[in-house]
Amino acid sequence: MLRRKRIKAFDGSKPQDKESPREKTVKTPLGSKRKNKQPDEEQLEKLVLGGECDVLQTLQEVSKKTESESQSKKKKQAISKPKVPVWQDDDDIRGSIQITKERRYDLIRRGEERKIKTEQYTSRLKTEFEKASSAPNWAKLPSEKTHSSDDDSDVEDLLQKTGNYLVTSSALPQGLIDLKQCADANKEQPSESKLKCVEFHPTAQVILTAGMNYRLNLFQVDGKHNPKIQSVYLDGFPIHTAHFSTDGREVIMGSKYRNFQYYDMMAGKIVNVPRIKGLEEKMMKKFKVSPDGRFIVFIGKAGGLHLLSAKSKEWIHTLHMNGEVKDIAFSKDGQRMYSHGAEGDVYVWDLDRRDCIHRFYDDGCTKGMSIALSPNGQYLACGSYSGVVNVYDSQSILNSRSPNPVKAIMNLTTPCTHAVFNCTSEILAISSTYAEKAVKLVHVPSMTVFSNFPERKRDNFRIPMCMDFSLNSGYFSIGTHRGCALLYRVKHYGNY
Repeated sequence: MLRRKRIKAFDGSKPQDKESPREKTVKTPLGSKRKNKQPDEEQLEKLVLGGECDVLQTLQEVSKKTESESQSKKKKQAISKPKVPVWQDDDDIRGSIQITKERRYDLIRRGEERKIKTEQYTSRLKTEFEKASSAPNWAKLPSEKTHSSDDDSDVEDLLQKTGNYLVTSSALPQGLIDLKQCADANKEQPSESKLKCVEFHPTAQVILTAGMNYRLNLFQVDGKHNPKIQSVYLDGFPIHTAHFSTDGREVIMGSKYRNFQYYDMMAGKIVNVPRIKGLEEKMMKKFKVSPDGRFIVFIGKAGGLHLLSAKSKEWIHTLHMNGEVKDIAFSKDGQRMYSHGAEGDVYVWDLDRRDCIHRFYDDGCTKGMSIALSPNGQYLACGSYSGVVNVYDSQSILNSRSPNPVKAIMNLTTPCTHAVFNCTSEILAISSTYAEKAVKLVHVPSMTVFSNFPERKRDNFRIPMCMDFSLNSGYFSIGTHRGCALLYRVKHYGNY
């Protein structure tokens, strides 16, 4: 018997099938929350399929969460493991050190010790080093650093920051020196005779000129007009030497007589210092003032060096060396004095003890003429009658009676009568009063002479009698036998 099939009329609608409870839980709307979902599964679903939250916002939240977790881990590690210097090695503190009676172990040994652990040895070495020189800031841990403005700040910045440190060097280049010729320093009142002295004031922008015309002139230095400040006439007193006092309040002047005079700029008067009893000197014409302002040292006859108080102008003591004294120089602190003599010997004097502590022979010198010590105390220049200028290392000369010079400068062919360093110890000026245009500027770091000075076209240069650098080496002046104080602007340095 054939079964009849139930035929349903097609009305365009989809048959409504009955769904099981399982099918209803699976077919939930997209993005809705299910009770049986895990948090990671839900977060992954949002990232892949989207949902109520934006995808970018979710990514940011995840990155922040990850970053905070990593920072917390680093903090925990920093707390658990404190930083130690990278040069510390565990292997360096193992073992032991055999201590002998050698001199190098004197500061390490305690009593009659013969053998100590390496760790103790390292600790003692560190202690002795820190006594001599403290550890720099860059070598300390952040907790050990003292935030003070010392020389290590630049090193610390260099190690912690990336920047352009390849800037132009501030050192003076060799070869050619950049000079500009200015109006003469004494343009408003040139000297009628040869100048014996030109010197810049130790603090102010002022220069003095003096010579055989009995006049002391003071000018303000601006490089253009150089106006005259004051002119003082000393009747019957030709000035052979004139120097500012260390404080700049006085100008001390020497001549061919037994007395000397000084000009008190604060009071505006000339003070005469009569002949000093006990000194058998006929002339008090050459002297120098110590940088510390304690002494005025007059060069006497027969190797005498007379120490006078710069304050009271009273005689204190007389030092003696063999032969005739030609020139003297002082260290920057005024503790030592160097004297160069006609016999070619250089004497080193301790002015506190007032005694000679060393003596050496200037290499190849037949007759000493001039001497100068660099402001940084590194070099000593000795000029001789032959024109050769020997430059010595100031530390090596104390260890030998016949030291070898670092450099022998042979650019002068006549006696070197003057030698002077600039304030940075980068330029050494040497000159001779025995020839025309006999001035040379030496680049001290390379020990070479600047080839573009003096200029050949300068007609009134002629014979140099004296010279000096300004306070910051911005100006250089040369006094000539015609009474002109030539003025040059050294462009590498500041305005004065």
